[in-house]
Amino acid sequence: MCNGKLADIEKLAGVVRRSVCVALSTLVALSMNGCEEHLCTQKGCNYPLRLQVKAEHWVAGEYVVSITESGRTFECPFEKGADGAGGQAGSGQEQAGVVQCFPAGNSNAPELYFHEDVATITIMHVAKEVTVSVRRDGATLLDEKVTPTYAKSYPNGPDCSGECLNATETLTLPAEEG
Repeated sequence: MCNGKLADIEKLAGVVRRSVCVALSTLVALSMNGCEEHLCTQKGCNYPLRLQVKAEHWVAGEYVVSITESGRTFECPFEKGADGAGGQAGSGQEQAGVVQCFPAGNSNAPELYFHEDVATITIMHVAKEVTVSVRRDGATLLDEKVTPTYAKSYPNGPDCSGECLNATETLTLPAEEG
């Protein structure tokens, strides 16, 4: 008698298990109906503006790159050696190839760094207009106003929050007669 009831209970338990599984599967399928899974990351935006100043060759001398935007001017002094090597900041302010721009301690101060014959200036926010001047030993080599063209990007995913604006503009120092 117990064996018969035990078999009936096991059968009933199997039916209940299958019913619960079907119900859960249906519930999950209905909850995802018409929805696509969107994965978003938490990446931030890179530097919004990069200005590249290219030169065929940076002649030896003491340079000052001035960046003016939103009524503020920042100066980035550095020295280039006779072989064009360097990018040494004035007053020992160079760290890992980055030239300190003054006034220092300002979170909006641009950074200037060298790679080969390109000086890259990064500006930490979206700027509508920037004036860049380059002086060597007091003589002005370049004085240009730039209105950046920004492109939108979505580093967290196309359907996620976190729209970024980025622009790269290139300026060229005039060739030196020599």
